[in-house]
Amino acid sequence: MSDATLDARVLGIVSNSLDRLTPLELKRLAKHVCRTLERGRIESSIKRLVQQRALIYTYQFGHSFLEPSFEKPVRVANSIVLKPPECDYLSYHEALPGDIAISIKKGAAFGTGFHPTTRLSLQALEWVCRCFPLPESKNRTHLLDIGTGSGVLVIAGIRLGLDHGIGIDIDPCARVEALENVTLNNLAAKIDISGDSLDAIAGNFSIVIANLRFPTLKDYFTRMVELLDTNGFLIVSGIKNNEIEPLKMVSTEHRMAVFWEGIEKEWAGLVFEPTSGFEKK
Repeated sequence: MSDATLDARVLGIVSNSLDRLTPLELKRLAKHVCRTLERGRIESSIKRLVQQRALIYTYQFGHSFLEPSFEKPVRVANSIVLKPPECDYLSYHEALPGDIAISIKKGAAFGTGFHPTTRLSLQALEWVCRCFPLPESKNRTHLLDIGTGSGVLVIAGIRLGLDHGIGIDIDPCARVEALENVTLNNLAAKIDISGDSLDAIAGNFSIVIANLRFPTLKDYFTRMVELLDTNGFLIVSGIKNNEIEPLKMVSTEHRMAVFWEGIEKEWAGLVFEPTSGFEKK
């Protein structure tokens, strides 16, 4: 087995694991998958992947883990690549024509691309923006990002062609980091970051997106539908696989139907659109 093949298998073990893996656990799993390899080659593979910034050591509660690294450009959707601000994307060996490179500064706010729900949200957003002509609100296509965190979703929406976006978050730290990322991507003229509550938001939006846990999505669902254009799209993530059906039941009560569904590990992302009986109140 070549080093490249071995590295791909080791990286795949980490990327597909439902749990965070300690170095010892990764070595045991890799040895199980690659039975004929000696331990020294597996350890060398892990070392290479760390040096290449494909894997990174993280620490929590006195334990170290090996996890996928976002300290280099990482493709999170067909055309969306997230990268650190200092990284030269043009030298990225997997760069493709039509790619959208988004700079995200590492911070405390959620939404660096590390979590599956961020990636699912970006994939859903890309799918909607690439595949469908979006309805216009007052001659402009708008996006509302609820719980914006790092601002990555609203930034991606503008880079995918929307005219204007609003990201709201009750966390002042998140708002500061979102504003920094908006500025890094030269989108301050097209994106507003606000501490307003969801109830304080006015207008209608072509896309409403929320990467939040199921109880919050359930509580917010009525308000999110109220803010949606008649022919708009509601994108949600932050739900576990076993929460898909309960959320679908909530959407049916609002005459919204699932139009896209993505799953990564134990997490899901959904796109809803109004059904034929949908009427704005």
